[in-house]
Formats: sequence, C-alpha cells, structure tokens
Amino acid sequence: MKQIGLFFACLFFCTAVPARHNSEHPLSPEDWKEVMDKVVLLEGSGLMPTLLPTIMRNRDILQLTDEQVNSFRAWRKNNYTNMVNVMNEIIEKMVQFRVDSLSPDVSAGQLIASQSEIQELQRQLLIIKLSCRNLVVKSFTAAQWENFAFVVADNPRLASLMPQVKTVSVEPLH
Repeated sequence: MKQIGLFFACLFFCTAVPARHNSEHPLSPEDWKEVMDKVVLLEGSGLMPTLLPTIMRNRDILQLTDEQVNSFRAWRKNNYTNMVNVMNEIIEKMVQFRVDSLSPDVSAGQLIASQSEIQELQRQLLIIKLSCRNLVVKSFTAAQWENFAFVVADNPRLASLMPQVKTVSVEPLH
C-alpha cells in the first residue's frame, strides 16, 4: 500500500506544471486544460474548491456578462503564475515529506517543520483562491448561482455542497 502511495506521490512530482503564462495573452484552451489537470491533483488536499476553471469552461451556460468574463480573465492574468508556482511547491514538498517520512535519518521534528512549510504554502494558495472566490461572490447573480449548481451537478464533491449554499442575489458588474 505504501508503494502505491509513493507511486502517486512521484506522479504528483513528475507532473508539476511550469508557470509559463504570458501575462500579455489569455491562456490558450490547451494551457487552461493543463492547469485544470494540475488543479485536480491538489483538489483532494485542499479545503476550498477551485472555481475559475469550471466557471470559464461554462461561461455560456452561466450566462456571464462580458464584464464578468473580462474580470475573471484579469484575475487569471494577475494570479496565474503565482498560483501555479505555489501549487508546484506544495506538490514537491508533499512528495519530499512522504519520502522523508520513510527515512530513518529524518527526525520527527524535521517532519513537523516540513508539514508546517506545506501548511503555510496551502494557506498562501487559499488566499489566492479566496481572492477569486470574492470576485465570483461579488459578481454572480442568483440565476448564475442556479446555473452554477446545474454545471457542477456531475461533480460529486461540489454537487453535494450546493444544496447547502445560501446565495444572495447581487447586481451584476456594470
């Protein structure tokens, strides 16, 4: 069982995505898919779901305004590189932690320190995700929340949360 865990840990490490976003241009569909694949790798270890890839992939169903799309693209442009770098660092440190946890030469104190580093990186990632969440919460209308619930219906982790979400109707960005 531990070998399987190490295999997946190595898979995480080997598939870290480089932050190669050119801030002058929006991500291509291929780049965005690559980012989403990497986000999925970390989704299980994070407390907060990643919203923007799902929102942008379903912008027509969500009936996003041009201003919302532009706001989300601006957020992505300003946060993409940092987010991916933090995600990659989390992946690398998680792999190293798992390797170190099996090494008799690594002390419990060193493992606790490594875990603290990982948790600090996860906090940094959460702050980035919260800035996106804030943008979504401030701009989504009640109808868009309903459409979002429809969009995530096939995602068991998100769909199970949606009935418990209380949405507030807001005026769309003008």
